[in-house]
Amino acid sequence: MQILPGLYALGDSSGGYVRSYLIDDGNGLILIDTLLDKTGKLVLEELAKIGKKPSDVKSIIQTHAHQSHFGGLAALKKATGARVYSHAWEADILAGRKKVQVPPTTTLWPQKPLKIYYLQVAFVLGLGVPPPCEVDENLKDGDHIGPLTVMGAPGHTPGSITFYWPEKKALIAGDIVVTWPEVALGWPQITLDNKQNRESVGKLCDMVHAEVLCVGHGDPIIRGAADTMKDLVAGRPTKPDLAKS
Repeated sequence: MQILPGLYALGDSSGGYVRSYLIDDGNGLILIDTLLDKTGKLVLEELAKIGKKPSDVKSIIQTHAHQSHFGGLAALKKATGARVYSHAWEADILAGRKKVQVPPTTTLWPQKPLKIYYLQVAFVLGLGVPPPCEVDENLKDGDHIGPLTVMGAPGHTPGSITFYWPEKKALIAGDIVVTWPEVALGWPQITLDNKQNRESVGKLCDMVHAEVLCVGHGDPIIRGAADTMKDLVAGRPTKPDLAKS
């Protein structure tokens, strides 16, 4: 699904409506996150639909290292030959040398939102861990890759990173905000530090005025994203304008 010229959302209903994003600024494709599917098939099919080859993907970036977001990483690195990037804290998880950290308050007891309970169970038990993949280069706050500015957003995980495309006023945010099954500051039971996550979203509101917000689960917000983020931080009701997948 094209959100804006050069910005595409990829994904389906699996993995809690997990999404990855494709950046095409004319200088080689950048893929942000790699969905749940370990074969990478869905991403490769979407590339073909827009007339691109696997070798057109030059960079693969992970916003964070949770199972639903890096399922296809190893397969897609092999298929594309792209360099892989992440925050240093996430790199050892992606490479299989460190386990995903589970919040101490998260157990097998159902927590809201109940629609993601199956993901909560997999998260707590460490099920469905994708094949490991080495990271080629670590990213930190203030770095640049293609047209994107890297912006740290710890809370969901310590190494969660977001990417701002100033020309498009678009923020690719990982799981610091979700729009499925409801619009929220992430999923509490899969966020390591909810207070820090809220603070990170508030900081981003002050630093960029994003019109478009590309979230890790659910459809992107296509207008007034900064206002939605401010509403969430303040605890106000919000009704964002969502893309229709």
